Amino acid sequence: MEEQLRKNRDFFSSHGITPDHNPGAIDLGAGCGFQSIPLAGLGYAVTAVDFCGSLLDELRSHAGDLNITTVQSDIRHYASWSVLHPGLIVCMGDSLTHLDSLQEAGDLVRQCFLELDPGGRIVLSLRDYSSLPAGTVDCIPVRRDDNRIFLCKIQYHETTVTVEDILYSRTGGSWQRDAGTYTKIRIPPEYLAQVVRTAGFTLQSSEVRDGTITIIAMKEKNAVSGS
Repeated sequence: MEEQLRKNRDFFSSHGITPDHNPGAIDLGAGCGFQSIPLAGLGYAVTAVDFCGSLLDELRSHAGDLNITTVQSDIRHYASWSVLHPGLIVCMGDSLTHLDSLQEAGDLVRQCFLELDPGGRIVLSLRDYSSLPAGTVDCIPVRRDDNRIFLCKIQYHETTVTVEDILYSRTGGSWQRDAGTYTKIRIPPEYLAQVVRTAGFTLQSSEVRDGTITIIAMKEKNAVSGS
């Protein structure tokens, strides 16, 4: 937890993301607070949106007195987070790839443009599944300690990837295996950058580093807010 909070504090600080003109922020796919908590620490009033109640419970347990309001909702249910007109919207940590299609990802970006206050910014980050990885390894070791081994297996399809999380846990001297499988969409970085531009944003930065796509864009001050 602390490692992820530190990483995001450093990211927001290095990119000059501060509540200078509008302190409202929306964190779409907030999870347990990896983005919401650092943003609230910077002075934002954060609305944290996620469909998973247990993750929002964890967020609240770490948030203390920080100005964070949680909303349990699918991020595609725009009514649950609309009409706030914040100065910042973030959708980070692979939330976009959990949508059902490129069309849904584009629709979400366009909705963010409508909701943002003029002069506000959007920050997107997600894993880059657009290209097949080099090499032949199909099972990635994510984390290991004396009692747990966490592996991730990814199968590539034309427009999606199938992800299988595999966890080995040792209890009482014996190992137990748990696994879960889910699908993510493949979003090419060039496609996402184009979606951001056509939505009306001015692209400030777009990069792929260490397998992660990161885009920061602004809604210019002369743009018209949605209603």
